[in-house]
Amino acid sequence: MTRILITTVALALVAAVALADTRERPRVAVVLGAAAQRPALVASLERAGVDLRVPRTVGDQLGVTHLLAAERYRTVVTVGLDRRVAIAPVARRYPGTRFVEMPPDARAIARALG
Repeated sequence: MTRILITTVALALVAAVALADTRERPRVAVVLGAAAQRPALVASLERAGVDLRVPRTVGDQLGVTHLLAAERYRTVVTVGLDRRVAIAPVARRYPGTRFVEMPPDARAIARALG
């Protein structure tokens, strides 16, 4: 009986730590499509400490936006993504995630991240 109690408490602690970890993740991310992958833009976003994703294909774009929405990011700033393929289906499935489409301009993206 003692072993069952200790095991249950240990599992509860592991679950609490796992939940606490997910709450600390950033809730805003930037996804740069192929058209927006300019070295200066990527470098400036990395220096700013932005949670940045740079998918290589349209299929990867869909995977990245879906993953971010599933991880409950509040806002996903997209630059140069295919709206029909990578944004619209994910926005329908995850209405709690806001998708903001931006031009490939570091200043505009910084204002959006505000």
